[in-house]
Amino acid sequence: MTLSPAGGVAAAWPWLDPGDRAVCERALSALSSGRALQRGDAAWGALAIERGVGTPPGYSIPWASWALRLCGRASAPDAAADAAVAVAAVAAGGIEGAPDALARGALAARLLAQHADDARVHGWLLGLAELAEASWRENPVIELDGSGAMAAPTAAGAREAVALWTAPALVAGDDLAPARRFGEAVAEPIWLLDGLVRLWIEPSAPDLAAPTLTPLFALWLRDAGLAPALLRALSGERASPVRRGEIHGLLAARPYRAALAARMRETLASAREIVAASPRTSPSARGLAEAQREFLDALGERLRFFEGLMSFRDLLGAGAALGPPRAQGEPAPPDDARADRQAAVAFLLDAAPWRESWEVQRFGVLGSSEQPIGHWFVRATILRALLEIGEVARDVRADAAALLDEIPAGELRYFGAFRDLPPDGDLLGIMLELVAETGAAKERAESWIEVMLANVGEDGGVPTWFYRGPAGPTTPGAAWAGDDCAAVRLNLLVGLLSFDAERFARLVDANARRVLDAASERGIEGACFYDASYTDLAFLRFARLYRERARGARWADEVAAVEAATLSRMLRSQRLDGGFGTPLCTAACIEGAAMRQRPDPLLLTRGLRFLGERQLVDGSWPAEPLYRVPMKRGREGHHQGRALTTALCARGFAAAWSRLRRGGERRT
Repeated sequence: MTLSPAGGVAAAWPWLDPGDRAVCERALSALSSGRALQRGDAAWGALAIERGVGTPPGYSIPWASWALRLCGRASAPDAAADAAVAVAAVAAGGIEGAPDALARGALAARLLAQHADDARVHGWLLGLAELAEASWRENPVIELDGSGAMAAPTAAGAREAVALWTAPALVAGDDLAPARRFGEAVAEPIWLLDGLVRLWIEPSAPDLAAPTLTPLFALWLRDAGLAPALLRALSGERASPVRRGEIHGLLAARPYRAALAARMRETLASAREIVAASPRTSPSARGLAEAQREFLDALGERLRFFEGLMSFRDLLGAGAALGPPRAQGEPAPPDDARADRQAAVAFLLDAAPWRESWEVQRFGVLGSSEQPIGHWFVRATILRALLEIGEVARDVRADAAALLDEIPAGELRYFGAFRDLPPDGDLLGIMLELVAETGAAKERAESWIEVMLANVGEDGGVPTWFYRGPAGPTTPGAAWAGDDCAAVRLNLLVGLLSFDAERFARLVDANARRVLDAASERGIEGACFYDASYTDLAFLRFARLYRERARGARWADEVAAVEAATLSRMLRSQRLDGGFGTPLCTAACIEGAAMRQRPDPLLLTRGLRFLGERQLVDGSWPAEPLYRVPMKRGREGHHQGRALTTALCARGFAAAWSRLRRGGERRT
């Protein structure tokens, strides 16, 4: 339910007049005729005026219209049109084609300099430069404090409001300080009402679809009792009528109305105190003070209108549709999460053996004219994900065993028989996981391990590429890209720990040490084939196995410390829409969150909603870049595949969903 624009123009903002636009356009035209405009100023200036008189009706804050009224009250009618255009220019941030704040301020100063002393205009402009203009962050990271409220409050921009109230005082020759104090005090209630206009009157407002952290949303998110349900409502998509109805129903509920009303009363009372304490030494100052009182009364009246609108919406129902966030230990997220997981699994089973995700080098690779195909790694990654997801209507272990039986003994290569690329630790790691899970191909795996052992350095370090084998060199040329990738090392460590942790204890210790040495506050450095979110998750998967399987783990304390720091860094990046970036990155983060001793149910629920609503109707997720590969004609890029992305998204989704179903019990 939203109010129609026709009704909104009268209900949202006071002091509008249909003739305001023509008055402001004449002032801008006069400035243009006098060659006082820079190139392009006329175009964005016209848009600023259009927005500054509340066009489209009821949608935007009518800064210019208000300035016209205020100059009349301050006994400066001759300057009203120029002051209105000046205020509109200051408030034109975000308008297409508009210059930066400095250039817009310069235009405002040229307009006002026709009616005031240059030194006063210069001081006015410098005073505005000290204030922040309105700029709400689009889909920002939301950090919650220990109480569950938003940790970093968003301050409303005061520059526009101060420009509005000081411009009439400037052209009237009055002291700017009282008007500035009033402008700063009234900025927040103006922007809170602007948020209500966008929420209830303007159906095409981008705040929900983006989403944007407006001062209105920030007000509610700073309340620990209101933030969880609102964050859940804003997760996922917000553009559909169904979702907007859900959000409107929640925000019309009594607790949200009460919090808004309390803050508005507080800010309006503070502004009234400023008016009462301000000197009235001239007729213009008295006129402006009277206008300030009337303006505050009008804002309070507009708030009461929206309170009535929201109360009526609440009576229609759905005010408590979302309900409070589920507490730790309560069972089962909604059934739609189960359906999302099942759809992803069904897609993967139907698409096997996932040829769409194979790497096919039709232009040759690394200078060779051969056209190799890499599919073992992709298939193994997808099968491993399906094994972890579980509850699959198919014998995935048999499929994994069949894949292992396809691969010959000896040199385990990404492109099979293509010898220009040596065997690598990434492929060996995932294959050892499958061998450990299925018990298949153990003897063949020993031959793959022999190749790895031939490349172990004196310090026990295992490189990314295996140039040597028991019988000599494994490739005629040099390896492509880096030979010391931290993410590949982590994947290999997971494979070694899965296959035989005791046997490979020395290698695990040596290579774990290398990973720990690469850890910093910024993350695990030196991952040249994978991005940060993949590498962080790879470390968490390694840390879990290291804790469980490495007897007398030498680096246990350091691994635990890096694990905690990695989780903290990952989970601080959740955004207003519930995601952590792309679906693949979000899946990695919620899979990591599910490994925590006590995961945050709200974080998991929001992440699941984001991920579920970016799932395609066939159960898949769009392909995303995963690991670095050589491209045609010497370029570099990243391999991606829809099935490959879907498997990793589904694995993270299933881990978070399973953890919520267990009510916080940690998986071992």
